[in-house]
Amino acid sequence: MGDLYVIRHAQASFGKPDYDQLSRLGFRQASLLEGYLSHLGVGFKAVFSGAMKRHLDTAQPLLSCLGPDTGPEALTVLSEFNEYDSSSLMQVQLPHLTREDPSLEKDLANIYTDPKAVYRLLNRAILRWISDPDDGLGIETWAGFTQRVRKGINRVIEEAGQGKTVALVTSGGPISALLQIALSLSDQETIHLAWQLRNASVSIFKYNRKRLTLDSFNSVAHLEKEKDPTLITYR
Repeated sequence: MGDLYVIRHAQASFGKPDYDQLSRLGFRQASLLEGYLSHLGVGFKAVFSGAMKRHLDTAQPLLSCLGPDTGPEALTVLSEFNEYDSSSLMQVQLPHLTREDPSLEKDLANIYTDPKAVYRLLNRAILRWISDPDDGLGIETWAGFTQRVRKGINRVIEEAGQGKTVALVTSGGPISALLQIALSLSDQETIHLAWQLRNASVSIFKYNRKRLTLDSFNSVAHLEKEKDPTLITYR
């Protein structure tokens, strides 16, 4: 079986006008990951990435880990691994949530400054999105999202070939969808695991054309070895 290193993007820009860019800390996390993998002698046959800027900026340093027998296309960008549109999802679901639970208005007022408020609101919005897909009003459904991630991983496996070591940089949502495939999780368990994913974390899957199996989950050993707790982030 091959080894698929699935990497969550490094820290993005929470609270900024454009979330989809790495913070200064995020760039450091990505650099530390590259240095750690190089030190271990990990050589990738290919590097795949979602199309978001935070994905691409996290993936770029990993190109130094490509083996000498790689083809001319160093980085393969697959939009199937883009995160779901959380902004549209919140816009659709928040009126329902605050009507059902007016106490959420306090969290809504702090949505751009308090990560815990974002967690409470987005978690409930996602669970409602899963259970009531007809409320989507034209946005991607949960089923549609997981289906496109499944399409993406099938493409990665086909292009990577048997027995290869490859990397994939994406976001927490697609990683949780891959965990659902590998572990046969319920939708609710899948969302719970998504919230555990740390920035620049590495989860390793074993793969072939018939099976995707989880080997290790959510490692940030490359950050922990620095003995700096500020390097461990979640958003």
